[in-house]
Amino acid sequence: MGFKFLKKRKRREGGFLKGSLTNACQHRQKRTSISGFELGRQGMKVVMQTAELARALYRVQGIADKKSTVPILGHVLLDADNEGLTVSATDTDAGLVGTYDAEVQATGRIAVQARQLYDVIKSISSSQVELCRGDNNWIDVKGGTSRFHLVGMAADEFPTLPDLSKLARVSLPAGALQQMIDRTLFCVSTDENRHNLSGIYCETPEPRLLRMVSTDGHRLALAEGQFDADIHIPQGAIVPRKGFQELKRLLGDSAAQSTVEIGFSDNSCVLYAGGVMLSTRLIEGQFPDYRQVIPQAGNKIAKLNRVQFAEALRRVSLLSQGRAHGVRFSFAEGSLELVAEDPEHGDARETLAMTYTGEPLTIGFNARYILDVLSLVAEAQVSFHLSDDLSPGVLRPEEDSRFLAVVMPMRI
Repeated sequence: MGFKFLKKRKRREGGFLKGSLTNACQHRQKRTSISGFELGRQGMKVVMQTAELARALYRVQGIADKKSTVPILGHVLLDADNEGLTVSATDTDAGLVGTYDAEVQATGRIAVQARQLYDVIKSISSSQVELCRGDNNWIDVKGGTSRFHLVGMAADEFPTLPDLSKLARVSLPAGALQQMIDRTLFCVSTDENRHNLSGIYCETPEPRLLRMVSTDGHRLALAEGQFDADIHIPQGAIVPRKGFQELKRLLGDSAAQSTVEIGFSDNSCVLYAGGVMLSTRLIEGQFPDYRQVIPQAGNKIAKLNRVQFAEALRRVSLLSQGRAHGVRFSFAEGSLELVAEDPEHGDARETLAMTYTGEPLTIGFNARYILDVLSLVAEAQVSFHLSDDLSPGVLRPEEDSRFLAVVMPMRI
């Protein structure tokens, strides 16, 4: 049983790989020399903190496409100039660029296999590391007593990233934005045939109000945030799952990062955090009318202690049958009985005290879906709004109107 909507995805018009993401990523002529000695394109030489380079390479691991049949997409572009070392990666749908402090003794560029270089840098025990480009796109990596001689690729083979540096952006609190992402990312569809559900729908229903919605056809999550700045999202936007996953990686890696800058064009979303710019091409297509599947008001309302509810459901679900994790919920005045049955292994049941208004109701739900929602709620109490055994239930924190989850029932 699932929601009755489905659209196919198209990419927003306009090639992703046009222009450049930042000025630091543009193909440009470089003049490189040390003490008057002309090094040419083979002369890149950089010294920087090992931990800083490892951090930069960690950030691009989710972007560099190691499985691509186009080898260059599994590489990271190292671009050394007077501003430092710029590290870039792209999979043609998303791109990430960051510039880091480094002692640039000779400018130059080279593309290096992203995962291999990251593993090498992580293994170096010295506090500083030296990168030096040699002939035929080889690169020497030196740190302490370690030296690595790695095969690279010509920088000119690396795709040119789109220029979104001038796109209007607004600054949002990082914690609030990350909470909204967490509250919707779990619900994004992983079904390759449901392309229009493979991202988070972002819209601004009123000035300074950002709303994010996601669904996989069986459940739906909606999160809102009220901010000080006006956020302009033309006609709504579906941001691919990967874009927000990579933003979470950036936020988790940026200690004390307090703000995130976000902006939208007709076909792209750009996010700036911790000195790194992340861009992703939007999913083109019609996101389903999520309002049609959110029940207006259930005539049966259960109010439960979140922790006790989650613990009891987790225990009972150990005996839930198969991959659907079906559990029977029996609501009555003052109590909720949870029952799971497996013909091959037995059954489990548990009764919880609660506050309940309405007629008794027995209904089945996927326990995993309910537990996913409860794990994202910090408040002590949650409310469960219900109508009948065939209609979706709505879970929401008792004291937080900014988040709700709709879960379709299942037959048990």
